[in-house]
Amino acid sequence: MNEPKSPLDLLIDELRDKQALPALNDTVLEMSRIVRKQDYFTSELSAVIMRDCGLASSLLSTVNSALYSPRCPIKTVSSAVNYLGADKVFLLAMGLGMFRHIMATIQKRKLLKLYAISYCCGSLAMSFAKKINHPNPEEIFIIGLFYRLPCMILANSFPYKFQAMETRIWEQEMTFNQACLEIFEMNYDAFCKEVLALLNMPDDVVAMICRPSAASDPMRLLVEESDHLAAMLFGDQESGKSQLKESEKRISKIMGSEAFSVPDLLRHTFASDGNIKHFFNLEPDDVEMMINLLEWGKASPMEVVARMDFGCSIGSFEQTDSPEMLIGHFLTELAFCRKRPFVFSQLLMLAQEALFRCLPDSEIYIAFSCDKTEVVRGIAYVGKSLQTDAKHFTVPMSRSDSVIVQCIKSMLSIYWHSGTLSLGLPYDSFGKEPFQHAYLCPIVIGNRCIGLCFVGRFKGEGFDERERVWIEQVTEHFASAFKTLKR
Repeated sequence: MNEPKSPLDLLIDELRDKQALPALNDTVLEMSRIVRKQDYFTSELSAVIMRDCGLASSLLSTVNSALYSPRCPIKTVSSAVNYLGADKVFLLAMGLGMFRHIMATIQKRKLLKLYAISYCCGSLAMSFAKKINHPNPEEIFIIGLFYRLPCMILANSFPYKFQAMETRIWEQEMTFNQACLEIFEMNYDAFCKEVLALLNMPDDVVAMICRPSAASDPMRLLVEESDHLAAMLFGDQESGKSQLKESEKRISKIMGSEAFSVPDLLRHTFASDGNIKHFFNLEPDDVEMMINLLEWGKASPMEVVARMDFGCSIGSFEQTDSPEMLIGHFLTELAFCRKRPFVFSQLLMLAQEALFRCLPDSEIYIAFSCDKTEVVRGIAYVGKSLQTDAKHFTVPMSRSDSVIVQCIKSMLSIYWHSGTLSLGLPYDSFGKEPFQHAYLCPIVIGNRCIGLCFVGRFKGEGFDERERVWIEQVTEHFASAFKTLKR
């Protein structure tokens, strides 16, 4: 006889039936799959990020913020990976990707407010992490970002029960575990672990997001203070000068400083994080008004700044630079690679991003030929499909009828159209791609062709003369920079 399910299991089942549990979108799932591999190329990670224009824009906005203060503006995902490292970029992209995906599906204004609190908490927590020189502020950003996620799931699915739980926490001063046990008949920490397990969160992140009754880790305490400040700022907790002074005292004690100013922290954080303006339509004047109302404590800052439209631009993205401007930037970066030693993954990322950003609606493969196996095999792919792998691009050198093989043997660029010569593709997933046009450019070093760059399109009128020149220039720079690679 099966044992009866626990209240926690029953609640999880009910949330699944309501489709109320968070789901990872394809981009985040693919990023997680790549970083779990022991020997992945950083070009694979950057290729997934750059496919999602909105995510790439949000990531670059964060990297260019005052939190990182790069000496020169970082305009490409490749540069962001080189500047911060793949692990930090993955954490930032994962947090931003999850946030954008979940928030885009939320319609109720009450929940949009909770998501505004969540993002603000993540941003404030990251500011604190930078101030105390935490070794991994990106991880703290994720902790702050999803600190309230379990609460939001309960609020979305069981609003009246959650309101009763909040009443016990704030008016009767119960702990989260006590209030959750009384209302939902389950432990809040256990619910947190179940929810975060669905997002594949690391154990140390889960431990920080769950709310132990006696937390002593300074960073854990600062995440909690970030949540309190964000809640006050968006009208979810009582605010006023006395509440702010209490927060400042606690923060000063945690950080071991004599004085601390919450208004200054808020101004710095909101000015530093460009995503706050993009996600929540907040101008500097709005932020200043909210801070003044926070100190006054007589009205909710969120209610007074009535024109704020949370989530209105979460899915929007505008390309600010034209392809002509972008190609100039990329060719300059590739020219730098020719003058100094460069690691292979950095060069590969830069070349594929140059082609992807400047040639819309294109599928890009960079492939090398192997004398030992006599096969042309892809090593990098970027395009619209998350299911395509660079290794699918595989053509035997014995296929003399293949345009791909002819390009390598002749060491000449070839402009191919459907219905003419054969591409010579195998009958696998890549061979079934409905290419209508392709431009193939050989990678030549000295008197030897080591591979090629393949840029294909499924529809449209093909590649104009300007685009073909760009492909040739990027490939030529790639080949020249290849000589300076660190061995």
